[in-house]
Amino acid sequence: MSRILVVDDEPELREFVAMSLELNEYETVEAENGRKALEILTREDFDCIVSDVEMPEMTGPEFLKKFREINKVIPVIMLTGVKALNTVVEVMKLGAQDYLVKPINIDELLIAVRKSIEFKRLKDQNIRLQKENERYQHHLEDMVEKRSIQLKDALFGSLIIIASAIEAKDEYTKGHSNRVRLISLDIGKLMNLDNKELQVLEYGAMMHDVGKIGVKDAILQKNKSLTEEEFDSIMSHPAVGANIVKNISFFGPMADCIKYHHEKFGGGGYPDGIKGERIPLLARIVAVADTYDAITTTRPYRKEKTSIEAVQVLLEGRGTQFDPYIVDVFVNNRLYEKDYISKDKTESEAGMIKPSTIILDDEKSFDEIRKPKKNNGEPYIYDEM
Repeated sequence: MSRILVVDDEPELREFVAMSLELNEYETVEAENGRKALEILTREDFDCIVSDVEMPEMTGPEFLKKFREINKVIPVIMLTGVKALNTVVEVMKLGAQDYLVKPINIDELLIAVRKSIEFKRLKDQNIRLQKENERYQHHLEDMVEKRSIQLKDALFGSLIIIASAIEAKDEYTKGHSNRVRLISLDIGKLMNLDNKELQVLEYGAMMHDVGKIGVKDAILQKNKSLTEEEFDSIMSHPAVGANIVKNISFFGPMADCIKYHHEKFGGGGYPDGIKGERIPLLARIVAVADTYDAITTTRPYRKEKTSIEAVQVLLEGRGTQFDPYIVDVFVNNRLYEKDYISKDKTESEAGMIKPSTIILDDEKSFDEIRKPKKNNGEPYIYDEM
């Protein structure tokens, strides 16, 4: 049964309206003025309110204004003995659902009440649907987030398999890709790169040597000086790697990171011999991380060096081979004191090599990572395969 609050300062009229509504199977509650009505509305709920306009203590418009501040759903029908246009406009602006002129025609009142209650029913239904939709959206967002995490783990698992396949060609480089990833991420975070840049950096660092899949095992494992032909084969791996990934939707943004990590800040690197800031920033970061890890691990052509010796190489190549700012970030934050070899070994043995950044969600946002143009460079002092 629908409940209706009847507000009027005239007892006879108030009782007449209430009785007429009750005869038509409505439950009613009466209030002698707007102030009393507001008090009742703080503890009871109604489907419709029928209120007089002219009342002492608090007029109908004053009551309506205050009520609409706390409730915009329950319809209010205003009653008045004055047929004034300004009064009609005022109460309608304040949020009245309907407006009836005294003397009250019961049929008109019942029609107005039925319409108002139906309006409230539809509005309540709309609110419920909106809340259900919001709950569904939250649920959908949770599902998408879970799927994104699963997708991210699956994609990263693919990177690990690819990196492992490359490293299997050369036993000396086992774990190298993951360590370059760890070092690059530490540098990137200290440089305050945003999450999307860190995403590309992390995955690009993990894939930086993917082009070596096309290099003969004998060349990678050779412990003597390389012939010119063999060195050309080695020098092709950044461009080969970039070509492998550039047309793959997910891996595409990493192409520059892979292609240019052997370029030198002062020029003379490969494959394009570009220099300075024309080398993509993320490739410059990987260059430092790649060189540091290569120096501190054993290779077929030499034994590992200490972290201090590796730092000395970075400092000697500051501004010529490496971006001086990135070298400073690495050295001044004492990243060389971190045991990346042990961390990689622990993660690898526990099967816990996981991506630390969010899934890439907008490849187009990486257009600002410019592809550099070809340019002649200067000699560099140190290089690692």
